[in-house]
Amino acid sequence: MTIPSLYFKLIDTFPMACFLINSELEVLHINPSGLDMFGMSFTEINTKLVSFYFPQVASCIQQEGVPVKSTFADGNGNEQDVKLQYSSIDGNIALGMLYVTEQSHSKQSIIEQQKFNEIILDNIPADIAVFDSNHNYLYINPNGVRDPDTRKWMIGKNDFDYCEYKKLDQSIAQNRRAIFNKVVQTREQVEWIDEYHKDGKDIYVMRRFYPVFLDDELYYVIGYGVDVSELKRIQNIVIYNEKINKLILESASDAIIKFDSESNITFWNPKAELFFGWNSEEVLGKKVFDVILTKETGNTYCKHIKDYIEGNQSFVLDEIVEISGIYKNKKEFPIEISILPLKEPNGKISFCTFIRDITSRKQKELQVTVQNKMLLNKNIELEQFTYITSHDLQEPLLTLMSFSDLLLEDYSDGLDDEAKLYIEFINKSAIRMRALVTGLMEYARIGKRDGIRSIDCNKMIEDVSNDLSVIIRDTGTEIAVDNLPHIRGYETYIRLLFQNLISNAIKFKKKEINCKIKISCKENTNEWKFSIEDNGIGIADKYVNQVFIIFKRLHNESLYKGHGIGLAHCKKIVDIHNGEISVKSTLGVGSTFTFTISKNIQ
Repeated sequence: MTIPSLYFKLIDTFPMACFLINSELEVLHINPSGLDMFGMSFTEINTKLVSFYFPQVASCIQQEGVPVKSTFADGNGNEQDVKLQYSSIDGNIALGMLYVTEQSHSKQSIIEQQKFNEIILDNIPADIAVFDSNHNYLYINPNGVRDPDTRKWMIGKNDFDYCEYKKLDQSIAQNRRAIFNKVVQTREQVEWIDEYHKDGKDIYVMRRFYPVFLDDELYYVIGYGVDVSELKRIQNIVIYNEKINKLILESASDAIIKFDSESNITFWNPKAELFFGWNSEEVLGKKVFDVILTKETGNTYCKHIKDYIEGNQSFVLDEIVEISGIYKNKKEFPIEISILPLKEPNGKISFCTFIRDITSRKQKELQVTVQNKMLLNKNIELEQFTYITSHDLQEPLLTLMSFSDLLLEDYSDGLDDEAKLYIEFINKSAIRMRALVTGLMEYARIGKRDGIRSIDCNKMIEDVSNDLSVIIRDTGTEIAVDNLPHIRGYETYIRLLFQNLISNAIKFKKKEINCKIKISCKENTNEWKFSIEDNGIGIADKYVNQVFIIFKRLHNESLYKGHGIGLAHCKKIVDIHNGEISVKSTLGVGSTFTFTISKNIQ
C-alpha cells in the first residue's frame, strides 16, 4: 500500500470532515464525514476548487496549525459555522473541518440566558444575594444594595467586611454567619425576620438562606429578602383586633355561644357560664340546644338550623325571640335569643347565638302590669268617688240655694239690709259651689272614653267657631286657621280641647283690641303638634306652670269669670291622647298654647 493510500485510509476513519488538496486548491480526496457534510458525491465536489466552498481557506493555509473560522453552505443550503485547520503532507494540504454552529448557538444561548436571569434578578422587588461556600458575596442585586459602587465592592467580601465598612454593629454579621452555618450543616432552607427602626418606622424584612449542593458539595447559598412591613402591620392589627374581639366576647353582658353546622358548641363565653351554670370545658363539643333549651324547644331549633343549611328559610335566624332557657339544674328561666349564621373561610357554615337573661325584666314587667292594674282600679274608684260625691253635693246645694231664695222672697220685709246682704252671699256661694261641682263631674267624666275615630280638624274648628259665633262676633275675634290634618282620637274630647283653648284666648283678650287667634299644626314622626297663638293679656312667668292645675285661678272673678277648670280639662284630654301640653307667654303680648296628639293611640 502506497503512502497516499495509507493517508486516505487513515482520514476516512476520522469523525470530522477531512480534505486532501494540492497546492492549486484542487480536491484530491474527501473522507465520508466530509461527503455527508456536503451532501454531495466526490465527483460533484471535485468540479470546483476548495476555495469555492471555504472562502477563508487561503488564510488558513497561511497559518499552519492555527484554527480559522469560516462558513459554508451545506447540502440543504443552510449556512454553517466551521473551524478549518491546515497541515502539510508530502507537498499536499490536509484540511480538517469541524462544525461550530451548534457550539456558537449554545454559547449564545448561555449568554442570552445569563442576561435574562440578570435582568430578572436586578429588577425583582426583593433582596437577592448569592454566596460561595465561605459566605462571601458572589452576586447582589440592586434591591439589596442600591449603590452600584458599594455593590461592586462587596463582591468577594462578607457581612463582617460590610459591617466594618458601614460602621455597623458586628452582631448583625455574627447572626447572619450563625444562620449561614446552620444552613450548611442541616442542608435545609432557613427563614427569619429582621427587625429594625428607620425614619421613625418599624421595618420588617423576611429573609431566607437556601443551600445549593452539586455532587454532594456546597456550590453556593442563595439569600433572599422581602420587605413585609405592611404585611406585619396588618398582621399586628389582626392580632390586636382578635384580642379586642375576644375581650369583648368574654366581657359582654350577653351570653355568646358559637356552634358548628352539626350544632356542636365551639365557643362559650363567661356570661354563658353564669346564665346556664356550665363552664366551657363541660360543654365544648356538646349539642348546643341540648344544653340551653328544653327538649321540645331544642328540637324545634334544630329543625330550623337544618332547614337553613339546606337552603330553606328559617324564621328564628336574625330575629330576637323570647323563649325559656334551661339552667344546669333543669330550672327554666326567660331568655331573649337571636342566632346569626356565619360563613367560615373554608366555606362551611357556623352560627353565633346571643342570649340575654330577661328574668329581672320579666319580673319588673309583671310588677308594672300589677301596679298598672291596681292604678287603673284606683282611678276607676276615684272617678266613681268624684262623680258620686259631686252628684251627692248637688242636692244640699240646691236646697241651700232654694231656701236662700225663699228667705229673700218671703221674709225680705223682716230683714234689714245687712241680713239681706248675708243671704245674697250665701246664695252666690252656693251657685259658685254648684258650678265647681259640675266642673268636677265633667272632669271626672273625661276618663270615660268613646271610640277612636278619624277627625277632620279643619271641620272641627269650623264647628267650634259656629258654636262660639256669638262671642266671636261680639268681641270682634279673628281666627286664622292653617290647613290642618286628619287625626285619630276621641272626637268629643278633641272638640272640647279646641273649644276650651279658643274660649280661653277670647276671654283673656286685651280691652279695646280685637282678639286675633292663629291655629297651626306641624307633623312629626310619631305625633301631631298643634299651636294656638293669641294676642291677649299674656301670663306672668311665675304662673306659667300653674295654669293647668284644676281650680287654679290667676285673676279676680270680677274681672274674668270662670272656675279654673277649662285648662285642667285640656291637660287631661291631651294626656289620654298620649301627648303633652305647654304654654309660652309674654305678659302684655300674648300666649301660645302647644299640644301634641300621638299618631299611635291604642
